[in-house]
Amino acid sequence: MTTYNTAKPKFVEVKGTVLAYLDFGSTAKSNVPLVFLQHFRGTFDHWDPELINPIAAVRRVILVDNSGVGKSNGSVPATYEGWAQNIIDVIQALGIPQIDLLGFSMGGFVAQMVTLNAPSLVRRLILAGTGPSAGEGVEAGDPSALQRLAEAATETESYNAFLSAFYSLSEKKQQLGAKWWHRMNGARVDRSPYLGPEGTKIQIGAVVRWANREFSNEGSYDRLHEIKIPVLVANGDHDILIPSVNSYVLFKKLVNADAHLHFFPDTGHGFLNEYADQFSKLINIFLDA
Repeated sequence: MTTYNTAKPKFVEVKGTVLAYLDFGSTAKSNVPLVFLQHFRGTFDHWDPELINPIAAVRRVILVDNSGVGKSNGSVPATYEGWAQNIIDVIQALGIPQIDLLGFSMGGFVAQMVTLNAPSLVRRLILAGTGPSAGEGVEAGDPSALQRLAEAATETESYNAFLSAFYSLSEKKQQLGAKWWHRMNGARVDRSPYLGPEGTKIQIGAVVRWANREFSNEGSYDRLHEIKIPVLVANGDHDILIPSVNSYVLFKKLVNADAHLHFFPDTGHGFLNEYADQFSKLINIFLDA
């Protein structure tokens, strides 16, 4: 069976833009694919194989590069509504009637908007290391950590920025982060680089709008009650990029969803890599329930 390591990019044109995706895995348990949406500056070549492959072993998975990112052409959208519409368009162009959806970090912002704007499309939703748009109780992350991620240009700068933002600074946790970095970077050939400076600037602009109540009509905070499907909210208990309390706020705002909340101990934004084995099992259990 094709794995994350061996899956070949595929392409679909939507509204004049060619978007790249990976589509692989098993249909042993379900014909509903799980679609993954990636973090700030990341592409579909920046997932952890130890997270993806145990899920692909039992279900079909689709990893998408949004427009202007990775192997997709076009422009990076200026809002997460725009990001979400691209995902909706891709799924419809592929003729898939329904999906499960996982959004990590910034991808979680997009996943919320996909679910809100195309509610019949999403069967179950997983929101990892993310939070709602601006609203009461939502806290800002460490701006210096985001700045380091945004400005990293070399391999060493990226390594240092991601390990300091995703993992605690203890020697043990940094060693775990180094293992993740090497297995991620060694998983696939012909990998895309992290998003470049111009696209990163647009992504930061989208983050600013998401975090500003002046643009609440573009966000999720005031609409989360509209979600009426099973939702799994997960994070580390000490996330400095999107503070862990935001996951709790998100969970509490999902008043009409069958919502579940899971915090992984002594970890931060990179919990899904540090606890890849446990989290992949939790995802499969949640989707099969």
